[in-house]
Amino acid sequence: MTSPIAAAGTSTNTNASTTANSAAQISGDYNTFLKLLTTQLQNQDPQSPLDTNQMTQQLVSFSQVEQAVNTNTKLDALIALQSTDQTASALPLVGHTVQIADNKGALVNGQLTFGYKLPTPSSQTTLTVTDASGNTVYQGLGNTTAGSNSFAWNGKESDGSTAPDGVYTLNVAAQAADGSAITPTISSYGTIESIQMSNGTASFAIGTLTEPLSAISGITS
Repeated sequence: MTSPIAAAGTSTNTNASTTANSAAQISGDYNTFLKLLTTQLQNQDPQSPLDTNQMTQQLVSFSQVEQAVNTNTKLDALIALQSTDQTASALPLVGHTVQIADNKGALVNGQLTFGYKLPTPSSQTTLTVTDASGNTVYQGLGNTTAGSNSFAWNGKESDGSTAPDGVYTLNVAAQAADGSAITPTISSYGTIESIQMSNGTASFAIGTLTEPLSAISGITS
């Protein structure tokens, strides 16, 4: 498993390397320009000297580009510090069980718990679990009580076989007494195994499921 700090460092090092190469190229071009300018000044025709306005504009242009590269260098340093701080702040979450605001969850060691909240009581609630390919692996009846409900799935499919660990999705179809549809709020639960950093954004992993930190809606333990 890749270290979260190492992952953040890889992205930061790439940006820093690009900026350093740009700075080196600008510096080389600037030195070459000064050498050419000095040679021109030494060999200019006294009766037709070089245009000082044009030389000044060229010097200003090089200075502006050099300043822009220096600004990027400082921004890369700030981003690196922010990314490292974000990762370090999230590391204490490893080993904790969290609630995820998503109807996707990770089946780990044959265990996966979903939660669903019904705004009103239903006359019938049907729970459908699908795999990563969209195939239905389990379907059964759920609670009809209004409020928060939970569904602990042991990985057993409707045909009695055992589903492999992986990412699964829960869909809840609930109907009111008058036959109208009820829209539930679905979430999943899992224990965070690692914190990762990618493109400046911290995320967590539960089994084969990866979600951004913003997906966490609660910490249960």
